[in-house]
Amino acid sequence: MRRLLGIFMAALFAGLSGHAAASFDVQAQALPAGYAGDDIKQWYGAFAGAAPLDANARDGIFAFAVDLDAGPNFSRDYNAASGKLALRYNMAFNQIAEGWSWEPQADPEQRDYYRFKYLPLGFETASKRAPEIVELYSGKTVEVKNLWRYEYFLAFDNLYDFYPRKVDDDAGFGADVALTPAEAEKLAEAGRVRMLAICRLKAPWHTESNTFWKATFAEPVDYTLRKRYLVGELLEVWFYDGASGKVLARVKRLKP
Repeated sequence: MRRLLGIFMAALFAGLSGHAAASFDVQAQALPAGYAGDDIKQWYGAFAGAAPLDANARDGIFAFAVDLDAGPNFSRDYNAASGKLALRYNMAFNQIAEGWSWEPQADPEQRDYYRFKYLPLGFETASKRAPEIVELYSGKTVEVKNLWRYEYFLAFDNLYDFYPRKVDDDAGFGADVALTPAEAEKLAEAGRVRMLAICRLKAPWHTESNTFWKATFAEPVDYTLRKRYLVGELLEVWFYDGASGKVLARVKRLKP
């Protein structure tokens, strides 16, 4: 029976990574074992593509896995005395410093200068041509490689639906989960605890920025960084066990 249930759950969530529709079930009590969320690279390609997306796909509910290795934001701490695992994701510095997010006239007592915040959703790298011998200075040549890095993010402007806006370097998403010491020890394994950003996307749907660093003798690499954002409204944040699919905690908005 347990095996049949696992097959059913996997089939139920199989459509979440396709382009037919985004149909994440926010009422789900568990996720399939190994669940990794909607494929951010495929969905970004779909939104940024020339062909318009079907409204059912565009307007659905998405669940993207947050890259917890992208920075020092995530922490977990088990208190054996209370039997609770504290899960925290710090958001104090996850502000999008792009022109379209900047509001220079904002009163800092009331609003942030950078309206949009971000959650990192992964990256990929690519080389688009073979190394070339380049004359960087007269009479001086060097073999120059090229590297492209694509970083993917969810951009959203409703962070303070989840907690009050205040000066607090520790502000962010958090939950305390009651666990036995044995359960907490299992979740201490690398990559075991995962985080989902559950959202609806909205216009302008996507945007990107591009930064280029030209090769030098000290660093003979033409390096291009392209940041790709899907723009939306954050609905919930989930922490879950990536191995079993068990939902550990749901962080919901203070105001819907």
